[in-house]
Amino acid sequence: MDTSVVEGRQELAIAGFWRRIGAFFSDTIIVGIVGMAIGGLLYQWLAPIGAPARLVGLVISLAYFGIFNSRIGNGQTLANRWLGIRVVNAQGQTLSLPRALLRYAVFGIPLFFNGLPLPGATLMSPIVGSLLALVVFGGGFAIVYLYIFNRRTRQSLHDLVVGSYVVRVQSDASEARFGTVWRGHLVVTAVVALLCLGAPMMTKQFAQSPLFAGILPLYQSLEAQPHVMNAQVMRGTSSLWSANNGHSTRRYLSAQLRLDAPMTEDADYARRIAQVMAKGDPHLADEDVVTVGLSYGFDIGIASWWTKHNYSFKPLELE
Repeated sequence: MDTSVVEGRQELAIAGFWRRIGAFFSDTIIVGIVGMAIGGLLYQWLAPIGAPARLVGLVISLAYFGIFNSRIGNGQTLANRWLGIRVVNAQGQTLSLPRALLRYAVFGIPLFFNGLPLPGATLMSPIVGSLLALVVFGGGFAIVYLYIFNRRTRQSLHDLVVGSYVVRVQSDASEARFGTVWRGHLVVTAVVALLCLGAPMMTKQFAQSPLFAGILPLYQSLEAQPHVMNAQVMRGTSSLWSANNGHSTRRYLSAQLRLDAPMTEDADYARRIAQVMAKGDPHLADEDVVTVGLSYGFDIGIASWWTKHNYSFKPLELE
């Protein structure tokens, strides 16, 4: 049931969970279409710059949600208008543009930083690692947790920061008195934030484990190769089944590389990468296959487009 308040002569109802989720996903589709159009026009510029391209998507989203959810857009994005909801402050008035921009920044930054490909040295830095963990995991958890469980005011983290509420559109509203957030929700989000600050310590311990310690130098070698913007390295096993041999297990060493040039069809380049992997892998004799995935394209957060090609090599072919 929606929480409601008395505003002037009529009741002002806070928008329910599904109405807000529906508006968000509809707006995401709209922004995504804009992102794909811009990505297509600027493909040759966006593809080689890598992770910073996400700033383009962040700016687009910030402009869309910030402007429309401010008093300039009467507190309504396009989807908000379709579903009859509006963003207001504690007095029931629409937000100023700076406050609306800050509101989306608090919401959008964890989304755009989540999955952001960063150099290994950056991730291993205690200070940078703690900040990223706090913003991405702590901020992301708080947003989702409050969206689902804060039923009194339906405020998520970005609403609490700027003092905003999402309400159903009603006429003749002049005053508003909203409820308060249950303090238990704030305690939960604070505890998670503190845990996130300790994430780099767990990462450091994992980096010293035998499995990761062997992969880390290989990861660093791959990122030093020409045209490699980002590398992901994984060692594992996969299950296979065939009519002749039945069930079997295959051990593999795999690398996924994001390139700054359209070289995904360059088999010789993939082989050279595989040879670097073979040279730096102390457990090469235990591997059944070495795989190299090459990708080239753009990712601006709100839209992406990739050209990919995977190559497989037997360890004996790389000696």
